[in-house]
Amino acid sequence: MAELQVLSGREASIFACITDTVVAPEPLLPPVRDTDAVAFFDDWMRRLPGLNRAAMRALLWAAELTPLLMGFGRRLRRLDRERRREWLSGVEHFPIAQTRLILKLLVSAAQLAYYGNDAVMLRLGYDAAANKSRGDELRLAEGRP
Repeated sequence: MAELQVLSGREASIFACITDTVVAPEPLLPPVRDTDAVAFFDDWMRRLPGLNRAAMRALLWAAELTPLLMGFGRRLRRLDRERRREWLSGVEHFPIAQTRLILKLLVSAAQLAYYGNDAVMLRLGYDAAANKSRGDELRLAEGRP
């Protein structure tokens, strides 16, 4: 993993665990550890205003600890994949709308970080480099800048 800029090692681990839970990549797609998802999230966090960064950190820690409060008996990173999915489903159906919206923020960040990885996109059939090359050739052929 690339050197972290603003996340602690534990926060990076929490985000990787959330991402693994959300995208459940294996066996068809590469595991989160083999992508730049955590590095992407770390860089995104670096660019956030300080207050927003602190709030996102708090959300990561809340995600880590809520399984304890929900009766799962362990923190998120200590649960196996199936129990983490049960936790995620429980929070997605939580009766307080704001809780569901906060979870959507973390889920969206995890999906963006994972599915934005070039190797993952290529595995899904999207070749950004080839598309750019075709676009460059078309602009050149049409005489556009």
